[in-house]
Amino acid sequence: MKVSRNSLSRRKIVHSLGSFVLSQHSTRRGPPGETIYHAVVSCPRRVTLKRSIRGISGIVSILVVFAIVSSLPPADGALRKPTYAAGDKWVYVLSGSLAGFPGFNTSQGTFHLGLVGFVYVNVIGSATVQANNASVSAVRVDSRATGFLNGTFSVPGAGSGQISGSFTTTSTEFWEGQGYLPIESLGTTSYHADVTFGITTPLVFDLRVNATTSYSSIPPFELDVGQNASAAFAAHVELNSTFTAFFRTMTSHNETDLSSTWHRDVLSRENVTVEAGTFSSYKLNQTLGSFPGIPSGLSGGGNETAYFSNDVGFYVKRVAYENGTPGAEMRLRSYSYGAGPPTGISATQILLFIVLPIAVVVLVAVLLWRRRKARIQGQASSPAPSATEGQELGGNDRAR
Repeated sequence: MKVSRNSLSRRKIVHSLGSFVLSQHSTRRGPPGETIYHAVVSCPRRVTLKRSIRGISGIVSILVVFAIVSSLPPADGALRKPTYAAGDKWVYVLSGSLAGFPGFNTSQGTFHLGLVGFVYVNVIGSATVQANNASVSAVRVDSRATGFLNGTFSVPGAGSGQISGSFTTTSTEFWEGQGYLPIESLGTTSYHADVTFGITTPLVFDLRVNATTSYSSIPPFELDVGQNASAAFAAHVELNSTFTAFFRTMTSHNETDLSSTWHRDVLSRENVTVEAGTFSSYKLNQTLGSFPGIPSGLSGGGNETAYFSNDVGFYVKRVAYENGTPGAEMRLRSYSYGAGPPTGISATQILLFIVLPIAVVVLVAVLLWRRRKARIQGQASSPAPSATEGQELGGNDRAR
């Protein structure tokens, strides 16, 4: 068959135009030698789908940014006053040493005791305490320490013997609600041990302490590195002790009124590693009040180096000093929170942590559902065009 030059030229033009149209349109092969082109009309459903996806993505992005910003610590980076709730709990590893007992006459002998154990600090809840003939809102905190004793007991002119036993201390403190300073405390300490000094004899020491404290003013809790706070206070302390050794029992009762100044210095901010992990903490040098495991008659009047973590909401480490010598140490082992949100995490942040995963799941579900629906509707609403329509659109490109 002879093909004219005009027919060849027309084929080249149609082929070039076809290449362009194929990039913008769908095609369907017709009868031999014919190509039928169908214009693809933009589907409103697809436009709506894209807009919905963009809208949901925008909302999720806003929530993510808000969660990150709200979870950041305050710009001042200072100590943050925690909000305690019933059930908050901190567990510590305790180690220390004792060189005497309140009410014991050191002329009869001297002690050198080492102790190891655990300390459990529990928030009981809010309470009301009578102080200076007024009702004061407070937080009740119970502490308990248990462990083991090992050491020596020396008697002048007679030598020394070995001591081994156990100890238990319990205390109930009421902290005022602004700076969390103790305004009332009740505590008991019990040491039960065996002394081997030629023969084995029991050693029993029981101490009961009741104390009330009033402050001239409540210092601020929120302090930054380099800042300090102090408050003058007056305390009334009652000590009742019973000491039994070598089958002899000594008892004593003391009441003391003392006035002094509580002081706190924020020395630095550093990472502290303890059994519970590594925490960003504020290093504090402050007046020592009570220390679990150490009889209150010994711990009062000293100072301590304490490491407070905003993330934990309490101390991660405490080191008590007696006359400049380290006497006991507490290191955080574990912690948990009660009914309230964890310290350092707000209710808004908790809500975001719940909403964000749900929003992502909804976004994916909507995306899959809309795509599937658009695909089904597209197949149902696109009937195949007739041959006549194809010829009108594409024509017959065969040579005649």
